[in-house]
Amino acid sequence: MQKKSLFASLPLLFAACSPYAPELGNQPYLCPEDECPDGYTCETTTDPAPRDKVCVATGGMVVDSGMTGFQCAMDGTLEPNETPQTAYMTDVGTAGMRSFGPLSICPEGDKDIFAAVLPSGNMGFEVTVTWESGQPISMSILNAGGTAIVNGTAMGDKGLRACAPNLPAGTYYGSVFAAGSTKNNYRITLKLVANCAS
Repeated sequence: MQKKSLFASLPLLFAACSPYAPELGNQPYLCPEDECPDGYTCETTTDPAPRDKVCVATGGMVVDSGMTGFQCAMDGTLEPNETPQTAYMTDVGTAGMRSFGPLSICPEGDKDIFAAVLPSGNMGFEVTVTWESGQPISMSILNAGGTAIVNGTAMGDKGLRACAPNLPAGTYYGSVFAAGSTKNNYRITLKLVANCAS
């Protein structure tokens, strides 16, 4: 029986894995000594403390929090959306309903605002927010001027619901926020309804 040389299989190993352009996916990971492989850049996380350096795929987003402690969901594709003027524009007015998540209230003091254009009058606009664990967050429906017209009320112990009935045509907003130093991950659903019955 002829023995195969170990060295004969080495070229196959090197061809399958190049250290210069590895396929490491889009999830950021801690930078080793401020160096990242080809296709990745070393970036600093946005949370004030702790601030970690992470390798981010080209065109990818930096995570909202450090790599230790509470891990905020990555919602960079919807940011910035902290004010009605910079709200994430949804297509709820034509689609009838949209859900997003997991998203995050992160860093501390973050606010996420989602816009919906109601195409005709005498409609209801419902927003629900849920989370799996952690501190409670808050939610409101805002009118076109950015004033709260309905605040979210408890929907179980890990959810909120707000519904504004009989609205005229126009732009309305679902606003998600938290008090103090609270951070949390959540999911949101915005939809048009005929009425606001529970």
